[in-house]
Parts: sequence; structure tokens; C-alpha cells
Amino acid sequence: MTPLVDIIFLLLLFFMLSSTFTTFGYLELGAPAGTGGSGGVPNAFVAVDETGIRVNGARVALEDLAEEARKLSETGAETVLVLPRSRASTQQLVDVMDALKKASNLSVIVAR
Repeated sequence: MTPLVDIIFLLLLFFMLSSTFTTFGYLELGAPAGTGGSGGVPNAFVAVDETGIRVNGARVALEDLAEEARKLSETGAETVLVLPRSRASTQQLVDVMDALKKASNLSVIVAR
């Protein structure tokens, strides 16, 4: 008969080796200013829907969004308002916000 400690050790070893360890990323979300109007006025608008991404009305591919964000930052834009449309997936929104944050020091605000 096998001692219970050996069985527990084997189970612990099995679960440790068969599990995957993932690190979760996070995105800082800025909420629109309240009724007091203390927040800055957005300098650019990014609309996200099932058909793609639009920056100030012009269609932009996700791969080109980082470059567009750099251009916006160079022209003096400080705040970007991201407008997720009704059929935009959460992954699309996260991809857009990640590209905007990595590309420049723009303040990103997500509208409901």
C-alpha cells in the first residue's frame, strides 16, 4: 500500500506540471469628465465597430493605428475619445486602446 503523502505529492507534481501560468495585462481606462466639465476636450475621435477603425472619420487599419496616434501626438493632440459602436467586440476595443497607449503619450477616454 502507498502512503497518502506519496499520492498527494504525485498529484501536486502532476497539477503543477500540467498547468499553465499566464500573466494578465491591464489597461488604464479614463472616464469622461463629470458634469463639472473639469476634463480636457478630446482632440481626436476613434470609432471602433465590426467593420474596422476610424480616426477622425478616416478608415485606418489596426496595423496603422500606432502611426496615426504618433501623428496625432506630434500635431499637439493630448486626449483621444474612443467610441465603441454597438457591434464592436471587446477584443477590438482592447487592441485599439493598446495600440494607442503604446504609440504615444495620449490620454485615452472610452465613451459608453
